Formats: sequence, structure tokens, C-alpha cells
Amino acid sequence: MIFYDFRRGLNQQQCADQVASTFGDEAPYRAIMFCWFSEFHRKRTLPQDEFREGRSKSAVVPENIDAVRKLILQDCHGTYREIEAYLGISSTCIHSI
Repeated sequence: MIFYDFRRGLNQQQCADQVASTFGDEAPYRAIMFCWFSEFHRKRTLPQDEFREGRSKSAVVPENIDAVRKLILQDCHGTYREIEAYLGISSTCIHSI
């Protein structure tokens, strides 16, 4: 509905009023509608979230894999936290290794 109002040429305030009159208490916050208007002005026309890669994969590299292997061979009772502190990478990355 927000995109429809945008395409009709309504401004942000008119759209917010229209949505509030249609949905009442169930209407999204004005700030959210204003953000979407800004996105539509930037030519983003789909309301789906944009794909994001997430965290960088740079921590799972051969150097860190070798370092973890050496640490485990030196002390098989080492913990995730010790490896995490030594390499400066997250436990999730260590688990991936």
C-alpha cells in the first residue's frame, strides 16, 4: 500500500494518514513508512529484504586452519575460548574450521 501511494504521487504525510485511516492501530509506525518512501525514491521497488552476505569469511583461511590444527596437536584439551583468544576469531569460525 505504501508503494501504491508512492506511485500515486502522495507525499509521506499523506501516505501515513492514508495507511493510518485504513489500518488504524495496526498501521506501521510513521518512521517505517518514511524510510520506505526514502527507499522508493532511491529506486528500490521491492519490499523484500536485500540479500546480505553476513559476516566476512576471511577468518576461515588456510593460515587459521593450520594454526588451529597446531594448537590442537600441542594441547588436545584446549578450549574454544583459548583458540578464540589466540587467533582473535569467533567461536563460530573456529567451529567451521
